[in-house]
Amino acid sequence: MRMQRQAIIALTLMIASLLLVSLAASASVSISRVSFTMNIDPVTDVSYVVETVYLNPPLTGSQMANITVPVIPGKNITIVNVKNNANNELFYSFNKGSSTLTILAYNASSITIEYVVSGISDEVSIGVYAVTINLENFTYPSLTGTITIFGKYSVYVAPKPDSIENGTNCIIIRLSQPLMYVVTLVSQQIVSPTHTITTTPMNPSISPTTSPTQAETTTAAGYTGISPWGIIIGLIIIALAIAVVALYMRRGGGKIEVETMPSGDILSDDTVRHIILLVGDAGDKGIKQSRLVTLTGRPKSTISRRVKRMMEEGYVEIIRAGKYNIIKLTDKGREIYEKLKKEYEEKNKQ
Repeated sequence: MRMQRQAIIALTLMIASLLLVSLAASASVSISRVSFTMNIDPVTDVSYVVETVYLNPPLTGSQMANITVPVIPGKNITIVNVKNNANNELFYSFNKGSSTLTILAYNASSITIEYVVSGISDEVSIGVYAVTINLENFTYPSLTGTITIFGKYSVYVAPKPDSIENGTNCIIIRLSQPLMYVVTLVSQQIVSPTHTITTTPMNPSISPTTSPTQAETTTAAGYTGISPWGIIIGLIIIALAIAVVALYMRRGGGKIEVETMPSGDILSDDTVRHIILLVGDAGDKGIKQSRLVTLTGRPKSTISRRVKRMMEEGYVEIIRAGKYNIIKLTDKGREIYEKLKKEYEEKNKQ
């Protein structure tokens, strides 16, 4: 008798599920507006996105619908959560090839998606980064985006965004067009105090004849008659020249050594193995990336490249905590840590 009752309940649930699916298929709804905020750390190549889509008409009562929503593409995308405006978690499937989510939505006037993107930032030279933000699939009646880039950089965006602002140790870019944007960043830390790069102000209301005391302090160029790519190449050449001179002087005119990542197995790299041991020794709480620079004695760029590659290979995860990056081992990374730790202990016993 009990088994029959369970069978009836299971059958009822199955029928209810089929009815819900049929309701979802029959509901007609579209996306009227998309807004997003995106926090980018170009050094670690980790970006956190909160994307909100607004439905027209809203889904009420028993109405359900399958909504296809694009996300900003990258080499790796991790979906954190998908919720409606009532804070209910929604079922979804993710298509990595098209960078879209198919969401089973209900009781919603809007849907919020939180996700992490990596693989959109490339360090083209020391302290120079190119970040690609592809919004070509965001073709909706209204689009608004706010991008925050942490750090002090000179910046150029092509095509031109709505605005670029300087925040506290960050740059804020606002845009509203579904285009592919290329953001070129040049770290201000590599610019010598005796070298000055003069750029025209980003504010188009300031004419070229405005005096230096009237022009606002900006971090972008907006030249007339010069190709955007020419500006980008010029910035890169200037940054490379200053970086090489600064590095040469810092080393007393000695030999300049450029560290590269191994093309094959990254575990053959001594610095990578050292990082795994340090992160593993830190335990579940993880370790700040800046602390790894101190403990290994390696340059910041060296550690950032290693950490980025280790994340891509699945050995570590990067968690943003305020202005710090916390590095933790994944299950895959912990297996390597235990192996390296055992080898290290056995070697010290000899």
